[in-house]
Amino acid sequence: MLRLLSVALYLTLVASFTLAASEVKTIEWTDLMPEEDLKLLQQMPEVQHDYSQPSPFDDNYQGDDPAAQQWQQILSSAKVREEFNNTKVRVPGFIVPLEFDAEQNVTSFFLVPYFGACIHVPPPPPNQIIYMHGAKNLKADMIYSPFWISGTLKTETMTHDLGQAAYSMTVDSVEEYTY
Repeated sequence: MLRLLSVALYLTLVASFTLAASEVKTIEWTDLMPEEDLKLLQQMPEVQHDYSQPSPFDDNYQGDDPAAQQWQQILSSAKVREEFNNTKVRVPGFIVPLEFDAEQNVTSFFLVPYFGACIHVPPPPPNQIIYMHGAKNLKADMIYSPFWISGTLKTETMTHDLGQAAYSMTVDSVEEYTY
């Protein structure tokens, strides 16, 4: 009887660990930022909109505005949260297509936190862009809507003409965003 109880307890524990390992964690974009980047963002001084001066978003900006320097540091950060490596997650976002198949299905894309993120200047920082691959039946005309994307997140960099991602994900599922 004691042996049977031990086996039952062991099987229950194994099942619990297996279930926990396969659970998908819903995350927000700020979860992907290391604490020091998030603190910098939260402590940003007010941005001045003096268009008679060089913009901190210009490639050749040489100004000494502390807010601009802090903003540049945040916008170029590729620092990641290592604890998310090889984790099953679900994250909301917008699709920036990178590759299509012959039927105009999007086969790889960047997932970004807001619409038009890689079209406008500046793009989000690399730790706020996720390179996605493995999606199925994602038509090109669907890119104007937000989606929930689930899959295995990795802390690996991918660079493309449209931006650089500090994370990548193998897509398990794509579903229309609902709040």
